[in-house]
Amino acid sequence: MISDKLRDQTVSFTKEIQALLNGTIGSHVQVKAVALDLGDDRLFALGHLLDKQTMTAQRFKLKPTAPRTELWMDVSFQLRLDAEREHLMVQKSFVGVFGSPEAKHGLFHYDYERDKADGYPDAHLQVDAVSDLFHTLNDPKTDTGRSLAQLHFPVGGKRFRPCLEDVIEFLVVERLVEARDGYQAVLDSGRVRFRRNQLMAAMRRDPATVALFVERYGLPGAAQG
Repeated sequence: MISDKLRDQTVSFTKEIQALLNGTIGSHVQVKAVALDLGDDRLFALGHLLDKQTMTAQRFKLKPTAPRTELWMDVSFQLRLDAEREHLMVQKSFVGVFGSPEAKHGLFHYDYERDKADGYPDAHLQVDAVSDLFHTLNDPKTDTGRSLAQLHFPVGGKRFRPCLEDVIEFLVVERLVEARDGYQAVLDSGRVRFRRNQLMAAMRRDPATVALFVERYGLPGAAQG
């Protein structure tokens, strides 16, 4: 059974993601959360108009700066509580940009899968691109035909991976999509919240480093002798 704590925190997170997208580069994005009860692994899946039967999110349309082009964004999350069942954590996430609602290949996508089992980095970036140099580096015995798009570029792991705000800012700064007025303030606010949460999680998992910091620098606001 899904706990009330997980449900409440998921509802709050869903609202944050929807407000972020609609306040920056999206329009009428509707992020929905659906509970998954898989034995001891109780999860919520999130995404734009998430289909309860297939558990897949729909892509939503962006407004490219280039005329007569289409650009679609795919954003999805799986959420659960941490080991102490106190704090919400991301089990999986996917952020990708594509040229159509059904395209299998796009511009790029960021993936995160906690404790990924296939040897690739938990948090990684894949760019749908080609490189003549990379083609020459492939081992002809094992990697013939492998493309640059199949490389998994590590991007900071569990704690320091890019957030959705970073991806949105990239699309705007590189003049790929148009943003709403005031988008930067929305990004800044969300990014501060994300980084604070990540820092708190890192501190909970590494109290020895926290103690070392306090020993070396003291507590913030403490009286100086």
